[in-house]
Amino acid sequence: MSGLSNQNRNYQIILICCTLILLSLACNLPLTASQSTGDQEKPEGFVETSIAETMAAIGQGQPIDTEDQTVQPDPPTATFTPESTDTPTLTPTATETPTPEVPKVHISENTNCRTGPGKIYDWLVTVQKGEESEAVAKDPLEEYWYIRRPGQEGSFCWVWGKYATPVGDTASLPVFTPPPTPTPGLDFSVAYHHKESCVQWALVYKIVNTGGFTLESWKTSATDHTGGSNPTVYIEDKFQEIVGCAVVSQQMDLTPGEGHYLMMVFDNNPTGHDISTKIKICTEDGLGGECLVKTFRHTP
Repeated sequence: MSGLSNQNRNYQIILICCTLILLSLACNLPLTASQSTGDQEKPEGFVETSIAETMAAIGQGQPIDTEDQTVQPDPPTATFTPESTDTPTLTPTATETPTPEVPKVHISENTNCRTGPGKIYDWLVTVQKGEESEAVAKDPLEEYWYIRRPGQEGSFCWVWGKYATPVGDTASLPVFTPPPTPTPGLDFSVAYHHKESCVQWALVYKIVNTGGFTLESWKTSATDHTGGSNPTVYIEDKFQEIVGCAVVSQQMDLTPGEGHYLMMVFDNNPTGHDISTKIKICTEDGLGGECLVKTFRHTP
């Protein structure tokens, strides 16, 4: 477009120059046809004809003493189209991923499964001899195994390693910190201590407070399965030990962990009889508060 604009501008300049020249010539023409000069007489209409020819040349777009400014189109650029080559698609060969072996424990003897690793925790179920169960974790000492309870997929418990033999890779099992020990409730242990005779016969038992409450009072009663000893009910707010007919020591209560004595009284000699002694111990005097009853069966 810039080349065409320059060409038109050159045409306009040439036109102006030609017009001025022709006008100058016209001014020097003779005023009458009879006047003569040494030059050949110009025909009538010379000026008009020259102007018209000049204008016609310009109108036809013919260049006058100018370079050829025709813009030639660029030669077509060759486009290279690569030959299509098929890239082979590699299909991986499917390989089977081995399923990792689930670690288990094999139970060699009937064993208790509890809420924690130890007898202090609550019992949940007894795992039978010959059973195998998935091992989920272990305790820091690897003495107990945390397993999935047989027949209960969403429930777990702890078994003692003495009767639980690991099967498979248990080295990668996580180590579980044992849960807090349960808060001790009301509990006590019973052991036969000795027999005394005085006006009546007495069987003496040692009591140890194994719970978390202070023990304040007690009551004893018995059943003679052999018969003939005639047991009587005995109620007391003190724990005491007797030798013969004398009380040799006593305590007003038993705090957790403490132990002392109580007795069961018979009118007749219970020696060699099958005796079931029922012991009731309470947290307040007069058999008040919380109470717990245990039966101890033996032959004195």
